[in-house]
Amino acid sequence: MKNKFLILLALFGFLANSQTHRFIYDVEYKKDSTSTLMTKENWHLDIFPTHSDYYSRDFFVADSLINNNIPFPKEMKLNTSNIISHKKGSQDFEEYDLLENTVLNLKSKDSQIWKLSDEKKVINGLTLQKATTNWGKRNWMAWFAKEIHFQEGPYKFHGLPGLIVELEDDKGNYKFSLVKSENFKESQENQFIEMSKKMGVPVTWEKYKSSKLSYYDSPVNFIKNAIGSSNNSEFFLNDGTVVNSKNQREINETLRTQLKKFNNPIELDKAIVYPNK
Repeated sequence: MKNKFLILLALFGFLANSQTHRFIYDVEYKKDSTSTLMTKENWHLDIFPTHSDYYSRDFFVADSLINNNIPFPKEMKLNTSNIISHKKGSQDFEEYDLLENTVLNLKSKDSQIWKLSDEKKVINGLTLQKATTNWGKRNWMAWFAKEIHFQEGPYKFHGLPGLIVELEDDKGNYKFSLVKSENFKESQENQFIEMSKKMGVPVTWEKYKSSKLSYYDSPVNFIKNAIGSSNNSEFFLNDGTVVNSKNQREINETLRTQLKKFNNPIELDKAIVYPNK
């Protein structure tokens, strides 16, 4: 009943002159393709008049912390998170990959060739229609709502005649489910996201891969070079962790291990192959 109310509330909200439509998805996925363990997170899709931003809820929390001058909690994962920005009515995307103090800005053109089905279902009072596509080396099934007149969805999925409400691949690696929606009369700009965009360094795909491999080779040295820190200087990771001469080797290995576990991206054809060392 609660989900039904939240989704129908969004439909009525479209009649208002909203500047930001926010859709929140539950995202269940496997970080490690060789494991059965599923991770569950919330991601936001903010739709503005000219573009949309898709980002981890951690960035929403980060914006609140910045506004209130509160340090980031250690469990935040900003060092491995991305921001996806989509220009309205186009195939133009900008991906902002946060490598601690460095933000890589990768531009791309992305679209899916959807096959619409006559199959429909009703979820929480909302009529959904099925569509399928093969994209990023995965087979996807989407359920979209024509009543919600946005041709958008989670991540880089778009182009259907209605908002994507549910989306999953046929191997059970990723599942997106709309759980909440909000409308705002004033634009809900996120300072952390805007700051990250301004810090973005434009890179080609080849430069992007090279930077990711350089980061993996020695995350601590990569960060130190980015901020101009000397060998003996202390510095902070985005989650507030203090790095110094005593713990940098341990932190280096921890970050490398985390990178190796992120071997199951949404776009499987763009997975970075890290060396076995």
